[in-house]
Formats: sequence, C-alpha cells, structure tokens
Amino acid sequence: MNKIEIVERMLAALDAGEQAELVVVTGSHGSAPRSAGAWMAVFADGSFCGTVGGGRVEDLALAEASELLAAGKSRTVRYTLGGKKSDTGMICGGAVDLCYALVDDSVRAALEQERDVLKDRGEGVLAIDLALLGDDVAGAAAHGAESARTAAGPLAWAVEHPLNQMDLRAGVSGGRYLEPICPEGFTYIFGCGHVGRACAGALAAAGFAVIACDDRPEMLEADLLPAAADRRLVDYDDLAATCAIGPRDLVVSATSGHGSDYAVVSQALAAHPSYLGCLGSRKKTAFVRGKLAEEGFAPEDIEHIHMPIGVPIHAETPEEIAVSIVAELISHRRTVLLPRPH
Repeated sequence: MNKIEIVERMLAALDAGEQAELVVVTGSHGSAPRSAGAWMAVFADGSFCGTVGGGRVEDLALAEASELLAAGKSRTVRYTLGGKKSDTGMICGGAVDLCYALVDDSVRAALEQERDVLKDRGEGVLAIDLALLGDDVAGAAAHGAESARTAAGPLAWAVEHPLNQMDLRAGVSGGRYLEPICPEGFTYIFGCGHVGRACAGALAAAGFAVIACDDRPEMLEADLLPAAADRRLVDYDDLAATCAIGPRDLVVSATSGHGSDYAVVSQALAAHPSYLGCLGSRKKTAFVRGKLAEEGFAPEDIEHIHMPIGVPIHAETPEEIAVSIVAELISHRRTVLLPRPH
C-alpha cells in the first residue's frame, strides 16, 4: 500500500472523530525485513494498513499498537530478530526499531502537508520529535521491554523542506525521526501500448507516481490506465510543452518506433532525469546511442541510459517485460535515491 493511501486512511479516521496509531520503522540493524521508512497504521476497529515487515514483528506491532491506541500513548521499542534472547523467535539475526506514534487532531496539519507533498511528488522531510520519549530514543543496547520508551499523548510532527532532501536517509538524528517523503519525483512512461500499460500498473503498485504519455488519444483512455496519476497527450518532438522533466524524475521510453524513441530519449537526456530507460533491441540500442553521439551528447551521459531497459530475465510477454523494468526502477530507488543501510 502506498503511503498516500495510509495518510488518507488516517485523515479519514480523524474526520470520523477517531484516533489511530502509526507504527514506523525508525531503524534496522543486521538482517531485518524492512528498513527505516516502513509504515503501518492501526485503527480503533482493529483494522490496519501498510506493513512493517510481516511475520512475528508485525504480530507484535499490531498487538502493541492496539494497546497504545486504547491508552492514548506513543512509544519507541527495539525488537531483536535472532539469538537466544530474541524478542520475536525469528532467526534473521538483526534488530528493528519501531516508533508507535499516536495520531490525533494535533498532527492533522502535518498529515495534510504530507499528503500534498506525496500527491505532487514534491520535496519534503517528515520530522517526528521524539523528545517526549527521553534521551535514549533508539533503545541503545537494550531490547524488548527494557528498550521501551513511552509517553502519554501524541508526538510532535512537522513537514520540513530541506535544501536537498536527496542527502537525507530515514532514521533518528538529534532526537528526531527524519524521513524523506518522496525519494523520487514522477515516473514518465512515453508510449502506452501493451508494454507501457503493463508498466504503468506495475509501477503504480510499487509506489511510483506514473504519468502516462502518448501521441495517440485512443491509447490514453482512463480504463486502459486506471493506475496512472495522470494521462497526457504529447508531441514526441516537443516534450517540454506538456512534461517538465526534472532531476528527481524517472523516464521510460516505450513508444511505437525508433524515431519517436530517439526523440524522447534525446530530450529526456538533456533534462538529466534521475533515471532514463528505453525499450529496444541491440540494433535499436546501437542506433540510438550512435545518433546521440553524433548530436554531441557526452559519452558519460549516454552511458547512463538504461538501454535495453530492464533486468535481463529473458522476458517476452508485455507483463514479463514490465516486471523486468519495474525491478530495475526499484533497484534504482533502493540503491541511488534512497539506499538501504548496510
């Protein structure tokens, strides 16, 4: 589930006069199912959305979040995932730090700001002040009950706008939990044929905000692209008229021809997006790279193009090709935009 959906569920609970408990992974150590930035929201009726990794950790988190929600409290705690004194019975060998943050009307404004940043794929950092929980907010060497730090009521939240959120990594620093809200901007798909449509759905399911683009109106019908954040009729020879590609954006070119793919790639490359990939055979790849070189693009910039696009898994069907492309974009997110800690 995407974070914007979790935020909207929490805002809906507040609108209904109810509170919620947000469980956030604030740090991980060794082998852990999720790193800092994973969310799960728990509601008064026992329902929940999101995940902090599944398994025994999530079972414990659900039970504890329900208890804290009923008591109107917030808490941090560390669970171990291995060893003779494992809190979870799991044998992964690591540990995970969780923050249980009570959600009431005092954090509504921050939630609304975060929703807007997520919707617009803007830059911003969620900051949760852990000062109420005491000095040792990460649990230090203790774990389980010994690591728990509890406070009555909600914690203070804010959405901040750093000069360069790309330098930040989610985690606890200076008594606050800091998390970049959007590691990437929009994901533009140029060409909404079989592969483009399959990519749009799979990328949206993985949390990317997809803008589907084509020069054929019939390819942009809403029922063909239900998961797209936006659908745009474009002129492949003038992308800037409809698409403001920036350095935080990702671009996938899957148009119906060599010429239109070259037009997309050459204009996108000049905009220096975070990721640029193009569907194509070895012959097409050589054609596009050679023409870019003739047009004066720097060799190092040309080398950054993912072409042929996707992880090489011998994909053949549109759906299989989409899986290979989405895998490559997820790898880019997790290794370049928001890398997991080692």
